[in-house]
Amino acid sequence: MKKIVLFVLLSVTTNFIWAQSKKTEEVSFWVAGVCGMCEKTIENALDVKGVITADYDLETHQVHVVYRPAKITVDQMHVLINAAGYDTEKSACTVEQYNRVHGCCKYRELKNH
Repeated sequence: MKKIVLFVLLSVTTNFIWAQSKKTEEVSFWVAGVCGMCEKTIENALDVKGVITADYDLETHQVHVVYRPAKITVDQMHVLINAAGYDTEKSACTVEQYNRVHGCCKYRELKNH
C-alpha cells in the first residue's frame, strides 16, 4: 500500500512540474529598430531556449514574444536585445554594443526614431 501511495504522489508531482515547465506567457515591448536587418537581428537575439516565438514589428517598434517563464525572464530578453546592439524600453545597450550594428541600423542617429 505504501508503494502505491508513493507512486501516485511521485506521478502527481512529476506531472505538476512538467506542466509548469510547459506553461507559456506573452509579452510585448518597445525596441529600437529601423530596417529589415534590424528586425532579423532582434528576432535572432531572442532565438534562445525558453522563447517560443519572437516577432518584431518595424512600424510600431514592438517585439511580441511567446515564452516559457520557467526558462527565461523578460529582463533576460532585454539583456539579449541590448547585447545585439538595440535599446529597449527598459534598458539601453552600451556604446560598444551599439557600434556593432550595421551602418543602416544606426537608429540613434536618426531624428524621427
